[in-house]
Amino acid sequence: MMRLYQRTDCPFCWKVRLALVELNIEFETVDTALGEKHEEVMRLSPTGTVPVLVDGDLSIWESGVILDYLDHHYGPGALYPADTAEQCRTRLLHAYSDKVVGGCVKDLVFEKRSKPESQWNAEVIEQSLANWQKCLDWLEPYFSGHFAGHSPDAGLSAADCAIAARLGVAAAYGVAVTSRHPNLYTWYEQVIARPQWQTAYPTSFIRTE
Repeated sequence: MMRLYQRTDCPFCWKVRLALVELNIEFETVDTALGEKHEEVMRLSPTGTVPVLVDGDLSIWESGVILDYLDHHYGPGALYPADTAEQCRTRLLHAYSDKVVGGCVKDLVFEKRSKPESQWNAEVIEQSLANWQKCLDWLEPYFSGHFAGHSPDAGLSAADCAIAARLGVAAAYGVAVTSRHPNLYTWYEQVIARPQWQTAYPTSFIRTE
């Protein structure tokens, strides 16, 4: 059985979990804590970070490569479409999620998870919210139905898994997608209605009371 070393609320781990569930792959998880130098993770990954997926003798420590591996070996064409142009769009959206989306709301998440509400920096949160709206503005046109996984009858693509996890983290800290972005809102509502979403949902989020 595959083993996933993870932190349950980490969006990189969340997208991998979601892909595994979408592909109906049996796996077990080993949870780590924020900042923990987990001995086995340190041994398996040169970065010492999660996620790390172990499948037999193979250890994969980069989330994008994990999704590539799962698609090629366990669900050919499920996470990435066969059409070259559509595959490029999916890969670019996946990359945008990893490189940009999280950064847009990172300061707000860090502020809320590391301090009690009475100590939140309002200016930091306001700027983060402005960045987040710009990020959603950029994403909105891409959710009009021309990339894999948009249809509620289709399985989620790699980009869907990645972006949904990022939006899930934002929502957990009070930044939900709204009807201001109707394409994105409709897509997200379809994603979270899937039973796979509930199965892959984090068991907890970091909070400071």
